[in-house]
Amino acid sequence: MKISDKAFKVFVYSGFGVACPILVVTLGMLLAGYHISTEAKFWLWLVALVSLIIMIMALIRILCDFLPVDRLANKIRNHHYTSEVQAALDKIEIEDQKISTSEKIQEENPLKSYFVWQFVNKDYVNQPVFETYQKLFKEKNGGKNVVLAFYCGADTNMNWLISIPTHAEAVRIFGEETVGSKNNYSVQKGNFTPGNLDDKKLSEIRAMKLLMKKILAGLQEQA
Repeated sequence: MKISDKAFKVFVYSGFGVACPILVVTLGMLLAGYHISTEAKFWLWLVALVSLIIMIMALIRILCDFLPVDRLANKIRNHHYTSEVQAALDKIEIEDQKISTSEKIQEENPLKSYFVWQFVNKDYVNQPVFETYQKLFKEKNGGKNVVLAFYCGADTNMNWLISIPTHAEAVRIFGEETVGSKNNYSVQKGNFTPGNLDDKKLSEIRAMKLLMKKILAGLQEQA
């Protein structure tokens, strides 16, 4: 029934008015110490319990007449709706930022865009990894240092790269003059397999990792 239904209100108020004195009387009889049979006590307790339930339900319903229930319900619904809308807007904004970042990278340098999305680990996408390799190859004149640098970047201790580029991919991004011949590239990749790492190569790997981290840190400071 609707809250404004007068007949229902009369029924509720009447129920409360009847249940309250019955509850008081039965509890008074039970707690006053009268000599009452066990069966009579059972029925009195049952009457008291039913009266208590009726009184509580009627009291709750009466309180609803004095509390702004509809207003509170609307406020809760509006708050929930507002939260959902805000969450949706935040999600759209995040997606727009991702798209904007992607477009910006592609506009700045298509080769960088290809390198980042194909090989760079997601944790380093926003770091100057591509620029680090560019500067490193310029300082070291490429050659065998190309494969060594890729190997270090893909090592689990650095985790810059997802994988080592093939010769064709490396040439496409950094140029054949920097990368060197396909045969030399393959030989260098074979030299840096786990079974071929002697003390000299391990020393070269450690030195290259330090140099790469140093270059990256310098580029981060300039940004």
